[in-house]
Amino acid sequence: MVKMRHLRHPLRTLKAAKALFAARLSMWKFAAYGERHFRGDARYNLQSVTDGFLSRIQHADDDADILSRVCTSYIRAVEQQEFAPEAFRATEWWQQVQQRSLAPVMRALLTSDILALKGMYQNFFRDPCSAGLITAPYGMSKAYFGGKIKDIHRRFYLSLVLHRFDYWTEKTGGRFTLNDLAGPDIGNPFGVVFEGTHIRVGAEFAHYCAHKIDSLLDSKITAVAEIGGGFGGMAYYLLRNRPRVTYLDFDVPESIALTSYYLIKAFPQLKFLLFGEHNLTKEAIDEADVVLMPTFALANLPSGTVDLTFSSHAMSDISSEALVEYLNHIDRVTRDCFLHIGNKRASELISDLISRRCASFDLVDTRSSDWHSHKVFSAGIDSAEGLAASTILEQHYMRTNRS
Repeated sequence: MVKMRHLRHPLRTLKAAKALFAARLSMWKFAAYGERHFRGDARYNLQSVTDGFLSRIQHADDDADILSRVCTSYIRAVEQQEFAPEAFRATEWWQQVQQRSLAPVMRALLTSDILALKGMYQNFFRDPCSAGLITAPYGMSKAYFGGKIKDIHRRFYLSLVLHRFDYWTEKTGGRFTLNDLAGPDIGNPFGVVFEGTHIRVGAEFAHYCAHKIDSLLDSKITAVAEIGGGFGGMAYYLLRNRPRVTYLDFDVPESIALTSYYLIKAFPQLKFLLFGEHNLTKEAIDEADVVLMPTFALANLPSGTVDLTFSSHAMSDISSEALVEYLNHIDRVTRDCFLHIGNKRASELISDLISRRCASFDLVDTRSSDWHSHKVFSAGIDSAEGLAASTILEQHYMRTNRS
């Protein structure tokens, strides 16, 4: 046993070294591929990355009321979460994120340490408080946030962004300009600067999701629920571009706390309902523009409350038993559409469960989502296993008895 304990540290070190080498090799390959692919493209300017990573931190003095409200709601959610059904507990992956990175922000939330929380949230794009939701490319925080960014890192990130911009243009039919991807400087976002517009990391995918949701809704006042909304990236574009929507988000308490800060700052004119401020009744929802709740509150959402339920990747991480619970509630609360984006395994499992348990939903469209596939091909990962692991499906389900 003693010898085994002595071996563990070197083995972990060797494993970490191999992973780092593989990441750097993949990054180098993709950077070289992007440089060739975008040769002659006026957008291929490494300065756009340097400008995009400059600090834009907002040292606001008016966050105390928002943060106090966020802390109060978070404390109530954590107190109630231990009584929630197993399906709504944090996954093993999220527990690992909590242990590795979220202890400081969880402590600040639980003790209502407004000053500490303010420092983290005003810089959340670059702070560990957003771990699991946002990360520097390949997790290399020092390389991107530690001063001058090396050309290899700039080439990699610019190549990645340009691929995603082109795919976004294709998927949205060229209806939008880069300016449509602009967002607030809340949280000190990083990204690129094109044509004078700062475009934060992940903006193109978040905007696409909001556009897709909007295209599935009719012109009347509607309600949209999201399961696993991250920090509120998609919600920002949906609320900005469709003022007549009521948005509901169900996520782990740490994510909901960050989302609350981000969206309240972005839309001070809207009325927000946070957990513990009112019972989740139809009347309370009708009076709110944005409803932000821990996942276990989904069980209390009145039946037939929302027109569309959306989830991107969040449901790929939960157990099959928990998935059944979530789908039962989605079936119960959703009037028209369910839109899901996730890995192939989870998507196929959801499709099977819906066909057997939620007969009132029909799968009307399934398509491959290629937001990440270019990374697979360009990195030389051409095995069947590599391709399968990278496959993302977008599924659209429609209520059969819409009357």
